[in-house]
Order: sequence, then C-alpha cells, then structure tokens
Amino acid sequence: MAIKTEDLTELSSIISTGVKSYLSHVPTPPTLRPTPPVPVTDEVAIEAREQLLQACRKMISLIEGPMEPAMGMAMAFHETTALRLAYDMKLAHNVPLDGSPIALAELATKTGAPEETIVRVMRALTFKGVFAETAPGYFAHTSSSAAMGIPGIESMIGHCINEVFPSSPHVSDILRENNFEPPQDSRKSAFTRAFNTNKGFFEYIYTDDKPMGTRFGQAMTAVSDARGHLNLVTVYEPLLSAPKGTTLVDIGGGIGHIAIAAAQKFPNLKCVVQDIGIVVNEGRGELPEELKHRVEFQENDFFKEQPIGGPGVYYYFRNIFHDHPDPACREILSHIANAMDSSSRILLDECILDERVGPEGDRVSIVKDYLMLVMFNSKERTETQWAALLKSADERLVIEKVWKAKNRSTGIIEVRLA
Repeated sequence: MAIKTEDLTELSSIISTGVKSYLSHVPTPPTLRPTPPVPVTDEVAIEAREQLLQACRKMISLIEGPMEPAMGMAMAFHETTALRLAYDMKLAHNVPLDGSPIALAELATKTGAPEETIVRVMRALTFKGVFAETAPGYFAHTSSSAAMGIPGIESMIGHCINEVFPSSPHVSDILRENNFEPPQDSRKSAFTRAFNTNKGFFEYIYTDDKPMGTRFGQAMTAVSDARGHLNLVTVYEPLLSAPKGTTLVDIGGGIGHIAIAAAQKFPNLKCVVQDIGIVVNEGRGELPEELKHRVEFQENDFFKEQPIGGPGVYYYFRNIFHDHPDPACREILSHIANAMDSSSRILLDECILDERVGPEGDRVSIVKDYLMLVMFNSKERTETQWAALLKSADERLVIEKVWKAKNRSTGIIEVRLA
C-alpha cells in the first residue's frame, strides 16, 4: 500500500508502528555486526519491511530537500567506483571476519595498497554502512561488508562492477542512435559496445571470456539460493495432482537444481532438463542416484524445434525470457506452441513488474529491468506486457492464471493454447 502522507510526524508514527511489527515477526533482530544473512520469510515481517522502507525513503527525500535526490542519483556512480576499488583490493578478505578491528597500517600491508587510497575508499563505504571505523585508523566488518566475502555474493558483486558498471554508460548512446528504442538484437547492446564484441553476453562468456562465465554462473547460483523460494514447488498447485508420468521440461534448466527440487516434491513427475551440451553433461554428473529414473538431461537449443510434445506436458522456463528482446522471445515461444496441445502448459517463472510506478515499487525489480537493458537490450515485463508478448508469438497463446505468493515480485505465469 502506497504511503500518501508528506507529514513528517505521521511518517514517524508509521515507522514506529512498523518497527514494532517487524521486530515481532523476524527470527532475529537486525544488526550491523558481521553475522550470516538470515532471510525474512514471514509474510507480516515482509509487509512491515516494505512499509518501513517506503516511509523511510519518503522521510529522507523530504528532509534532504528538492536537490539532493536527483543530485544523489547523478553522483551515485562514485559509490560504485569505491566498491570496485574495495573489491579489487580484496578489503573484505583482509578485515577480520570475527568483527575485530584491524589497523590501517596492517590493512595496507596485507592489501599492498597505500593507506591514503584505503581511507578514501573507506570514507565512501563506511558512510553507507559497508565496513565501520571503530576508532581513528581502525576498521572492522559490518554485516554488509562481511557479505562481500561470501563466494557467491562476491561473484555477483564482481559481475555487477566488472561487466554491468562499465557497460552502463553506453546505454544512452545505444538508445539515442535508435530514437531511444532498444535495438531488438542483444548483439547490439551497451555490453557489446563496452566489450567491443559482436557476440551476445552468453556467447561471449562461453567462448571469449570463460572466467567471466564461471563467475556469472556462481553469481546466479548465489542469487537463486538467497531467494530460498522456488515458485515451481511452492506456489504452482496443479503439480500436486499431476497424473503419474506427467512430463515437466525444464528449458534452459542448467544443471537441474529446479528439476531436482520438483522431482523430490512431486513423485508423479518425470523431469527433462534441456540446455547446451557442456551444461547438461555437468548436470548428469551431479544428479542424485535415487532420481536418475525420473530426471534426465537432454542437449537442446531453445531457438530450435522443441523435440518433446504430447498431451499434458509442462514447459517450464525460469528467468529465460527476461534475457532476450521480444523477437528472440517470440522465436522460442513459437517452437513451444507448435509442440503443445490443449492440455499442455507453458510455465513462465519470471519477474512480474507492477503496472504502476512510484515509491512503492520493488527496488530489486526496477534494478533488474535496467540490468536487462544494459546487458541484453531486453526487459522485465508487466502482466500486460507478458500477455502481449505471448499473443505476438502465437495468437493461440493466452494466460490461464498468474500464480504469485504475497509480497513477491516473481511468480509463475501459466499459459495455454486458446
């Protein structure tokens, strides 16, 4: 629910009430001390958190005044620069993880960086609560800076500051050259211009820069684990009553972690994981022995004909379509539509943007939408945009239902043939 008031006293009251509700429903009170991340899953806590963030953002905007919000956004890239320096100097690895402070001189010796450079970086980061100065010339971890050293989170930060950050300045040029319409070709993106390549991001990381690809894979695994919420097994109810032998095709399913979770949850399900050869070979090697009769791996390119058809097949896509401009999405969908019958279903497990814009929006979804633009000339979509995309791929494709947990920005869009 949007917070309409601009009265600081009313906002203060909303914050006070929200804090009490939040604290009574979270597993542990939040702290800046270095502790392992604890996901908030309670619905009341999630709703209270969103109200608190809205109220705090509005209060900050009111107190800052009219110039600060826009100017702050205009200068925010300096904070990313500081974070990139911290990443390159490996500050998170050289500050003690037990929360004890380290002297500036010792930190300089460990990193090989000059004290003055470290202080300049720390001045920017500690202002945002990333690291803390415990006494003049002594620095310690906060929960945020400690998280930077977690392998998967470190990989995600590395992807953002080494690939997305250098690519972002090229967005305005790419769009301005095309009347501010993103080109419908992912090989003509801000990323491809920044890295001087005519290959799309995925082709580039599989051929030209495999270490970048390895880091990206680690980052995506960390993001998936951090969500701790698999829509396929938690919100999509029809699989609970699926007949024995029902086939679920996990298209672009990587090493199969979603298919494995589905097979474990739904004993009547047979899962086929489709992806490129190098990925499915890895998946086969890691498949639990007890699931080998119900989960199989198949090499397949989703830009080509779908080999699995027949009645009652579920075609599952998780975070595939947001990586591609509309023409590529239409090509993928048309192959699936040709393999379907009236009892088949497409399951799109994707972000569903709010139709409205404003301070009550979901920050993660907003940022992801820009990330898609930078890297692929693609986008996150509203339900209306999803329906239009489906219809443009095949007139028969319609949305049957959207399955979405409360306070979640992602959900499963169930699609059938009309």
